[in-house]
Amino acid sequence: MKRTFSFFISVFLLSVLFLNPAGAAEVEKGYEEELEKQLRKTVHYYNENSFTVIDAYGMQGEVTKIVTPDDPSTSENEEVIEEYSSHIGVVFLELEQKRDDLFIFKKKDFYYYDFDNEEFLTATNVLGNDSIREFFDMYVDDLEKKMSPLSKLLFLFFLSFIITVPLFIMIFHNRGRSKY
Repeated sequence: MKRTFSFFISVFLLSVLFLNPAGAAEVEKGYEEELEKQLRKTVHYYNENSFTVIDAYGMQGEVTKIVTPDDPSTSENEEVIEEYSSHIGVVFLELEQKRDDLFIFKKKDFYYYDFDNEEFLTATNVLGNDSIREFFDMYVDDLEKKMSPLSKLLFLFFLSFIITVPLFIMIFHNRGRSKY
């Protein structure tokens, strides 16, 4: 995991290195911890400390947030939208989900982070930026969730066990045969 973060730092925190070279390691460490907390909080069955960064991108861009949603019961539009400029980081990563300590799934997903406000964002907050949209479009075909090969083999074994055991019971334990 440390090997992937050396690449992560070079691409993702390039602007931080120019602004504050001594603080870049602290930012990377803090972001790694924040990302781990976010994954534990939001991803069901997340296998702790299992994410690896595939690619990352950082930029100064526009963030769009809906501060107050529109009330559908009134005819007026009360929706309040806040737009501000911030340092945005986008991470395309792969993580593991572990179910019942037997089945492991590999999932790839995007996470967006606002470094100035130190909060995670949704895609709708940042996809108005053309460069983030290009980064998203570059990896959108790679978004997937798949079962690991060992888990598939284990699943097929259990499935065949469910089918063959009753069949063997019927064949070898047939009380309908006459003993004469």
